[in-house]
Amino acid sequence: MSVDRKVYDALSRLIGYPRAGFDEACEEWVSVVREQSPRAGEILSPFLSFLSEHSVEKLEEYYTRTFDNSQSAALEIGWHLFGESYERGAHLVHMRSLLRELDIEEGGELPDHLSSVLAILARCDAPLARKMAEQMVEPSVKKICISLAADQNPYESVLDAVLEIINLHVQETNGCI
Repeated sequence: MSVDRKVYDALSRLIGYPRAGFDEACEEWVSVVREQSPRAGEILSPFLSFLSEHSVEKLEEYYTRTFDNSQSAALEIGWHLFGESYERGAHLVHMRSLLRELDIEEGGELPDHLSSVLAILARCDAPLARKMAEQMVEPSVKKICISLAADQNPYESVLDAVLEIINLHVQETNGCI
């Protein structure tokens, strides 16, 4: 099965800050993920359950508490790869360049925010997408998941779904680079 890149856009929106209308659009994004991978869709069930039982404001609170107030769960993947080193600065410049090249609006987050990186994966060429998925996204998301494991956090299932899709993508393109 070939990974349809639109799944990365759906995951990008699911891991983005929940704004007005998020709950209405969420079902559509999960449907895109489920279409690509029934297993990844199933993984997202706890997230959908949380959203059906709580307001978007409660999800906003979880988002901020989880990702904005914790270095170990920060969604800036360069942080997990490079920390506060010079290499992270070069990484941010490279990511900003990719966002411009692929005509992706940067928004209010740093260019290495997971939502931006997933949007890049949806639009860049296949070899770069595989390399970024395998060498950047997968190790960073695994670190974030470890930090969420002790808590019953609704975002853990979204990150697990990201890993499921990344694994599908890497398996599909294994040996192609």
